Amino acid sequence: MDEKTLSTTSPFYTLDAFNGDLASEVMQAIEAAMQADEQLWQRLVQEDASLETRLKQQGVETPDSFQTIQWDAATLLFTSCVELTNDGRPLPLGETLTRERFGRFPHGDGSALAYLLEQIRPNRSITENDGEALYDRMINGLEQLSHGCRDAHRGHDRFENGFGGMRIHGYLSADGVHQLRKDFASRAWTASYDEPLDGGVADVAKHLSALLKAAERRRVGLALRSHR
Repeated sequence: MDEKTLSTTSPFYTLDAFNGDLASEVMQAIEAAMQADEQLWQRLVQEDASLETRLKQQGVETPDSFQTIQWDAATLLFTSCVELTNDGRPLPLGETLTRERFGRFPHGDGSALAYLLEQIRPNRSITENDGEALYDRMINGLEQLSHGCRDAHRGHDRFENGFGGMRIHGYLSADGVHQLRKDFASRAWTASYDEPLDGGVADVAKHLSALLKAAERRRVGLALRSHR
């Protein structure tokens, strides 16, 4: 599949600056409220003045009343947790070209992280020297970023079908970003010898590393989001 064909069939992926610590609480509260238990959501909003203010600024008149919020779950999670600049815009990370190269990868469903997870293997020269735990931790970080919003029982992401086709796949806290950046830089991994795209893993690693470093410099977490 060439890039022109891919651009018309696959979503665009972004790594957004995200409050990963808050995301865990927001997700739990949304899921409980969708099951007719609004107590967690009400308490979260009432105890977090900045969240209440942000939702009001976005037009939600009574943020602590979940049933009055007309947004889908993905939009509500993203709006609650995306990191903003001083003028209220989403905080940009990395160079524009880096974001574009990461955003629509020319393989499979267009997800660079999915390709990376499929095509990396332990680097035995490192993992044989007590490095297996490091490799496993790195994979866990990548899985959390790629699939942290997945419902294991239903087999799909819990925060999909958002406005404009938005889907939140997973997220990391700022601490999680720091750890993943360190583990990824350790080279406890290597590309599969038979990866389908020559240099594909190296290309993803280059852009992912740049975005992890950008998030670490800003001291923010990350969310993997796709949209059409």
